[in-house]
Amino acid sequence: MAFLAADYKSKSPVFKSFSGQSYLINIVPSNARPLNPILTEILSGAWLINSERSAAYASLLISLLNGERFSEQDSAMAREKNRPFILSASGDGWQRQPFSGSDVPDGSVAVIPIRSEILKYDQPCGPRGTQSIISDIRTADQNPLVGSILLVVDSPGGQVTGTDLLADAIRSSSTPVVAYIEGMAASAAYWIISGASRIIASSPLDRVGSIGTMLMVEDLKPALEKLGVKFHEVYASLSTDKNQDFKELLQGNYDPIRSSLLDVINTRFLETITSARPNLEASALTGKIYFAPEAITLGLIDEIGSMDYAISLADQLSREKKNQLSMHANQNPQTMTIKNTWKAIRSFFRIDPASQEPQELTEERMEQINTQLASLSALNNELELQLQQEKDAHAGTLAELQSLKAQDAATETVAAKAADKIPGNGDETSFSHDRIADDFLA
Repeated sequence: MAFLAADYKSKSPVFKSFSGQSYLINIVPSNARPLNPILTEILSGAWLINSERSAAYASLLISLLNGERFSEQDSAMAREKNRPFILSASGDGWQRQPFSGSDVPDGSVAVIPIRSEILKYDQPCGPRGTQSIISDIRTADQNPLVGSILLVVDSPGGQVTGTDLLADAIRSSSTPVVAYIEGMAASAAYWIISGASRIIASSPLDRVGSIGTMLMVEDLKPALEKLGVKFHEVYASLSTDKNQDFKELLQGNYDPIRSSLLDVINTRFLETITSARPNLEASALTGKIYFAPEAITLGLIDEIGSMDYAISLADQLSREKKNQLSMHANQNPQTMTIKNTWKAIRSFFRIDPASQEPQELTEERMEQINTQLASLSALNNELELQLQQEKDAHAGTLAELQSLKAQDAATETVAAKAADKIPGNGDETSFSHDRIADDFLA
C-alpha cells in the first residue's frame, strides 16, 4: 500500500496516487466539476491505441482540467451512433427495428456499432464500453431468430482491460459475424474484430492495423512543484516492490515496465490475431497502420465494399450456415436436432450472458452432448419401466384388497344370517323351535 500526499500553496490541480492509481483533482476553481471518467482512464493503465489519436488527448486533457463541459447535443449524438439495432428483411429492403424488440423476424441481422475510443465501461459522452458490447454479442448469439451479426467499426483502439474478453466473445459466437470498417480499425479495435468471419473496409482510404501496445504517462509532478506543491511518499514496511516499475519509468528507465506489462499484453494480442487470421503477414505485427488495399495484401482484412454489400454478405453467411446445418441433418439427424435447438436451450434456461462464458458447439462437443443425452435417455427408460412395474404391483394390491373386502362382506352376511337363526330372535325358524319345545313339554 502506498500513499502520496501533496502540500499546496496555490490554487492549482493536485496529483494524488492511491495504490498505484493516478488521479487529478481540481481543488480550487469554484466552477470545478467532478473528475471526468475519461480523464481517469487517460491517466492510468496501458492502451492499445493509434498514436495519432493518443496525441489528440493532450488538448482533451487541458480542456478537462479547465472544467470545460461537452455539449449535451454532442453526447446525445454519440450515444445514438453507438446504439445497436436489428435489420429485418422486407419487400422494400431492410427495415430497422429496436435491438430489444420481441417481434424479430427469422434471419434478422443484429447491427452492433464499435465507434470512438474503446473503454471497459459506458461513458456519459457516448461510447459504449466493452462490457455492454459483450452483452449485445451474446444476446444476439442466443437469439435463434438472429441469423448474423454485423459489427460497424470506426475506432482508433483504446483500453486494454476488457478488449480480450470482447474479442473472445466475437470469435466464439455460433452466429456468423461480419466486421465492417467505416474509417479506422486500429490496435484494440482490430484485436476485437480479428475473430470475425469476414472483415470488410468501406473505402481504400480506411486504415487498419497499428497492432501494438503502449503506455502513456503524464508526469505532472515537476509542473506542480513549480506551483509550490510538495509530495511525500510513504510505503508500508513490507511494500518494498510497490510501484517500482513506475518509479523506474519516471526516472527514464522504461525496460522494467516494458517487460512486466507491455510485452505481456502485446504477446497475448499477437497470439489472438494470428490464431484468428493464420494467413496474416508477420510484417503487419510491428505497429504500423495501413490503408485498406495494403491491409488486404497483408491479410488484415478480406475486401472493400459498401454497407449494403456487408449486410448482404452477413445475410448470405446466415443462409449458408442454415444450408450446412440442413445437409448435416440428413446425415446425422440426432446431432442436428441438438445443433438446431442449441440457442433455444440456452435461452430457455435463461443463462446470464454476463456470468456465463459461451462454449463453441463443435462436432466433438455435440457428440459429448449426444452421449450424455443417450445415457439420460437410457436412465429415463429404466425409470419408466420401474414405474410401470410399481403401477402393476399397486394395481395387484388394490385387486387383492377388493377381494378381501368382498370376502369380509360375505363373512359378515353369513354371520348376520346365523345370528338371525338363533332361538328367540322372532323369525319363522325360531317359532318352529318354540312349538317343538312346547309339544315336547306337553
